[in-house]
Amino acid sequence: MSAALSTLAAFLVAGAPVAFSLIAAGAIYLVWSGAPLSTLSSHLFASLDSAAIMTIPFFVLAAEILARSGATRDMVALVARTAGGNRGNLPIVAVLSCAFFGAICGSSTATAAAIGVVLIPEMVKQGYDKRFCVGLVATAGGLGMLIPPSIPLIVYGVVTDTSIGDLFAAAIVPGLLLTTLLCLAAYVVGRRVPVQDDISEPSFDGASPRRGLFLVVMPVLVLGGIYTGLFTPTEAASVSVLYALLLAFVVYRMPIEQFAQILGSAAATTSIILLIMAGAALVGYAVTAERAPHAVFMWIKEANVDRATLMLILAGCFLIAGMLLEVLSIILIAMPILIPVLVGADIDLVAFGVLLIVNMELAVITPPIGLNLFVISSISKMRVQEVFAGTLPFALTLMVALLGMIGWVLL
Repeated sequence: MSAALSTLAAFLVAGAPVAFSLIAAGAIYLVWSGAPLSTLSSHLFASLDSAAIMTIPFFVLAAEILARSGATRDMVALVARTAGGNRGNLPIVAVLSCAFFGAICGSSTATAAAIGVVLIPEMVKQGYDKRFCVGLVATAGGLGMLIPPSIPLIVYGVVTDTSIGDLFAAAIVPGLLLTTLLCLAAYVVGRRVPVQDDISEPSFDGASPRRGLFLVVMPVLVLGGIYTGLFTPTEAASVSVLYALLLAFVVYRMPIEQFAQILGSAAATTSIILLIMAGAALVGYAVTAERAPHAVFMWIKEANVDRATLMLILAGCFLIAGMLLEVLSIILIAMPILIPVLVGADIDLVAFGVLLIVNMELAVITPPIGLNLFVISSISKMRVQEVFAGTLPFALTLMVALLGMIGWVLL
C-alpha cells in the first residue's frame, strides 16, 4: 500500500493529471498485491457501471448547450430585472445568477465560468473593484455544486449507495440559505466599493429578460420530475438535454455546426470527470482491501471521540484535503473509509452529504488546486493569487454556513 501512496504523491507533485495519478497508484497496488495487471481494465469499468453515473454527461451537455447558445446572458438579464437591476444591485444579481445557473448545470466550475463571462465585465464597467468582482463570482460559483442537480452529490450518492433524490431534496434549503448569506455578504462588502454616478444602467448587451423566462422552466421540469416520481435522476438529466436543445435551436437559432463543438467540449469535460471517478475508485478499492476503514473506525472508537468533535475533525480534514485534491477525488477516496465511521457515530449519510458539499465549496476557492480560482483567473486575466484574495470575505461566510451545517447534522 505504501508503494501505491508514494506513486500517487510523486505523480501529483510532478504535476501529472489527477486522474492518471490515481490510476497509476491503483495499478501499482494491483501489481504489489499479486493481482494480474489485466484486471486493471475490469476494475476501471466496474467503477463506472452505474445508471446513476449517466446523469453526469447529460447535465454537463445541457449546461454546455445553454452557455454556448446565449441563454445564460438572457438568464442574467432576467435575474437583474427581477432583483431591480440597477448597478448597485449587481453583486446580488451575481449571486442569484450563480444559484439559478447552478440549478441547471450542477457544476461549480461551469457556473463560475458561465456567470463570470457575463457579469464580471459588467460589474467592472459599473465601477466595482475587479478583485471584489472575481472573488464574489468564484465563491458564488460554488453554489453550482450544492443546489440540485449537483454532480458532486450524484457522485456522493453513487459511492455511499444513498438515494440521489433524497440528497437533492436535503440540499434545497441549505442551498437557498447559503445563497441568502452570500447575497448579504455581497451587499455589505459591495457597499464599501464606490460606484460612479455617471455610468449608465447595466444593459447586458441587448440580452432579453423575456427570453430568459424559458430557462425558469428548466429546473422546475428537472427537479419537479424527480420529486414527483415522473423521472428518475438519469431520465431527468436526459430531459434537461432535450429541453436545452429545444431552446438552442428554436428560441436562439443556434447554427447546427456549433453543436459539434458543444459535443466535443462536453465530451472532454465528462471524460475528465469519469476518469477521475474510475481512478479514485481503484484507489478506494486498495484502501478498502487494506482494511483502512476498519482501522479508522477502531481508532475513533478507542479514542472515545464524541460526535461534535468528530464532525469538526472531519471538516478540518476536508479543508486540508481541498488544498491538495479536487472535489470529486476527495469524495471518492474519503467516503469508502468514512461510511462505517459515520454509521457507527449515528450520523445520517444524507445530511452529511450536504455538509460535505458545503465543505467542498471552500475547496474550490482554496489554492493550489481550487478550480474556480483558475476558471475566474482565465476569464478575468487576473492572477490566481488576486482572485483568491478577492474570495476571502466570502470564504468567511462559507465558514459560518459550515459551522451552522455541522450543528444541523448533529441534531
